[in-house]
Amino acid sequence: MEDPSKFSFGPFVFDTLSRRLEKQGELVLLSSRAAELLLLLLKRAGELVTKDELQQAGWGARVVAENNLTVHMAALRRVLRDGGEANEVIRTEHGRGYRFVGAVTPARPEPGASLAQPAAGQDAAPAMHRISILIYPVQCPPDDTASRSLAAEVDRHLFLQLARMHEALAYGVPPGDAEGNAQGQERRARYALRTSIHLAEGVARLISRVEDVSTGAAIWADRFEHRHIGLSSFENEIAGRLIHAVVTELVDREAAAGPSEGAAITPSARYSALRGWSALNRALVFPEDLAEARRWFERALATDPTLAPALAGSAYAIVADNIRVTTTRRGSLTNDATRADLRRADKMATRAVVRAPNWPKAWFSRGYVRLMQRRFEEALAAFERALALDPCDAEAHAYAGHVAFLTGDLESMVVATRHAITLSPQHRGVGLWHLWVGLYDFWQGRDELAIPHLYRAADLSPSLAYPVAFLASALAHAGRITEARTSLDAWCEAMGNFRLTIEHLRLQVFSDHPGYLAGHQRLYRGLRLIGVPET
Repeated sequence: MEDPSKFSFGPFVFDTLSRRLEKQGELVLLSSRAAELLLLLLKRAGELVTKDELQQAGWGARVVAENNLTVHMAALRRVLRDGGEANEVIRTEHGRGYRFVGAVTPARPEPGASLAQPAAGQDAAPAMHRISILIYPVQCPPDDTASRSLAAEVDRHLFLQLARMHEALAYGVPPGDAEGNAQGQERRARYALRTSIHLAEGVARLISRVEDVSTGAAIWADRFEHRHIGLSSFENEIAGRLIHAVVTELVDREAAAGPSEGAAITPSARYSALRGWSALNRALVFPEDLAEARRWFERALATDPTLAPALAGSAYAIVADNIRVTTTRRGSLTNDATRADLRRADKMATRAVVRAPNWPKAWFSRGYVRLMQRRFEEALAAFERALALDPCDAEAHAYAGHVAFLTGDLESMVVATRHAITLSPQHRGVGLWHLWVGLYDFWQGRDELAIPHLYRAADLSPSLAYPVAFLASALAHAGRITEARTSLDAWCEAMGNFRLTIEHLRLQVFSDHPGYLAGHQRLYRGLRLIGVPET
């Protein structure tokens, strides 16, 4: 029997191709792991789904701590909360697993559509190990001059942005000659991107689909609306938002199609680097993902020590790993092992910039390292260089804003961070970005404005202490004491009865700017209101 293309339940619709969840037509943010867990629960609606089956769906063959599943399921429940009932559609079967108990309506694929399956005999990992995309001309309604002009500019920017991505090779089809040229280009490309656009009242509405060229199967689809933000050109924003989503999806697909880490055949350096970036595309707070990323990058560098994607990715993973460690090991920001690790990361990021000076991710990785080293001016210069090469790099916008935050410039921080969220609302780091936007209001005592962003940050970054700590403090300052205690206690229990203390949070302070430190003092005052101990 064919798998359904969509599931409907309550006010929600879940698309199984794009892993997109909508509530009454509005996008609901889900991490990639939460989306896989939800998909399995919906496919088995009414049945008990064991913990082992859910861990397999979310983490594959990797062995992970059980609390990772608990945290993701708690976040998923909060996302699906409707009418105030947290357990309305997902029921816990204690010691066994979970059961989706809501009414689910599946929808079958339209005639002629099919889910992606590799063709028989198809090479799962092309020899060059780069993502090759055939870009069809952007379509628009006939006789719509404004849409046609925008479509032509979006076409141009798609190629400009893909040209700077080490992960991708782009091939084009001249407008008006799609049939003749497409057949020749299809022999060179593995994927095809088709996009339509309609401009009305200053809002661009896009529908995009990626197909597997060899089978014609649709493997990814999305629909979104974009209004000009104003930090770069309208067409550049649209192209950037689309390309980053597509490339992230295809990096994961290519990585999943190739040999496993323990395979007898040694993969190429470029393919190993691609596997590393795929691991980084997941949430950056779980040690299993970061350890996997670092292993693949090390494997790539053992084969080719000069490969820029492996150098930049390894530096990136080292920083992310050290940031994660601050939530579990006190004093880790200042110990000798961390300093040595960051010096190694800095050397790799610098070599990546030398090897690929026009690649935005190389510059971003350099800025990411120097931010962790508290070299804020140098970090900002690197992020600005990344943005000069790719004005729609959401992550570079967010971290340039974070530098502004650490140095006391709240206004610059919130503009850059909101821009990043709009450009890439499903980015793996968007939970932290909502935290920073929430802190913009929290720092200034506007707790009720901060709380919605802090709730979203806690939902999207369920393993980090900072979002839930600031949420609890904001709730306490707003007089919602019981809610503050409940949210913090639930997180501590999900994290294996973690004992959060004010001393623990003091050791995670990244800046000595007076405004930044004053904000943390407000954090501590709120936590004291609900009885969080000093040590």
